[in-house]
Amino acid sequence: MPVLRRLFATIPAIWTAWVIARIMLGLIIFRDHSPRGDVAYYFYGILGNEPTTMMTEYPHAGTWPVEILTALIGDHIDAFYIAFVLMCMLVDALFLALVLSNHHANPRVWLAGWFWIFFGTLTGQVFYMRLDIFPALTVAAAAACLVKWPNIASALLAFATTMKLWPGVLAAGLVGRLSNRKSWLRLLSFFTALVALCAITVVTSGWQRLLSPLTYQSDRGLQIESVFATPFVYQAFYEPTRWEMGYAESKSFEISGPGVDQAIGWSTYSMAAAIAFALAWALWRFLAGGWNPRSTIAFFGVMILLLIITNKVFSPQYIVWFAPLLAVALRQPEMSEHQLKHPRTHRAIFILMVSLAVLTLVTAALGSYVYPSNYNFIWSQVGVEFAPVAALALRNLLIVIMTVLALCWLALEARCEAWCEARAQSEQSTAQQHLAEAPVAMDARD
Repeated sequence: MPVLRRLFATIPAIWTAWVIARIMLGLIIFRDHSPRGDVAYYFYGILGNEPTTMMTEYPHAGTWPVEILTALIGDHIDAFYIAFVLMCMLVDALFLALVLSNHHANPRVWLAGWFWIFFGTLTGQVFYMRLDIFPALTVAAAAACLVKWPNIASALLAFATTMKLWPGVLAAGLVGRLSNRKSWLRLLSFFTALVALCAITVVTSGWQRLLSPLTYQSDRGLQIESVFATPFVYQAFYEPTRWEMGYAESKSFEISGPGVDQAIGWSTYSMAAAIAFALAWALWRFLAGGWNPRSTIAFFGVMILLLIITNKVFSPQYIVWFAPLLAVALRQPEMSEHQLKHPRTHRAIFILMVSLAVLTLVTAALGSYVYPSNYNFIWSQVGVEFAPVAALALRNLLIVIMTVLALCWLALEARCEAWCEARAQSEQSTAQQHLAEAPVAMDARD
């Protein structure tokens, strides 16, 4: 074990592995750079002939990395392709540095670091050729700040919300007891940052630009990679003419045919149920209290997975939403209070997180197998190759299993919190009782 630790649990080993893994990812991108279509879309969305009508499905703050890059690079699209990948590589490296911080006192950072290294390469081209990495890393940074700087974490979560919308649901995890001052400070930090960032959009681009991502989302159909589309895509392999698949106005590949409208309805109801769960969690915290960073991180993970499986869209890069947060969760130091009082529960939580990490890697690999090299067998050359269809179905099944595991993780974290809170109250009550009995004992001696 000491030999393995010297080999794999050192800063040089981690960074060497990261360099090798990212060189491999670069070779993957060089071999098949077809996913750069989205990168070109970003470029022309800022520098094209009609920039006001392009990229309006993205929140304004979500386009800021592209705006900064085009300001530096200019109107050279070939240079922009390279610069965009390098920019994503830079934030990837910065996040790994965050994960590895305090490695002398926390041995779990090595597990989180190796997970992140493997994840980036297994995710494939979309890891460095999509904007999703920016809000995902911002959410992870918010989670990392929850323990020491919860107000900064709240502001970071607000920033992520203005970049991609979905992190806004996670704000329910910031809620604490009604009478707790820190709870109100977290919420104040979130909403102050949110209003300030929205004001920047309104001042620079107008109200329509602020609201355009909301109206865009309402016009979507059922994307072929979504969980609710899986039965139809799978069955279409055997009956290719029964369903139609193609590129839609929503800028995604959608499916239409028997049962699809009902599936869209189920997706809508499921998404509403996920939002209701978030509100119920916030209400419970508001009334019962017990806010804790560990359970909040678990809640973030549950909500991200719920949003993915209930969404009408499940693009391959969506797995990037979850992985950075999981890396932060994996690097959490062991809690001696849990270990001493309930070691089995603490061990179960760790096993659940490791299981989620393994499944995340498998899910990322399956997604990169499907897209881009085998994507045509899903929507255009239907019925020709079964393996991509099976890989897509397995990926979606695994993401559902991951959601169940995450719910178990959250339940155990909440259970441990209840035990710790009950223990603290018991100790406080005992201390008060001893203080009350002390004068009586002194009187008796007198």
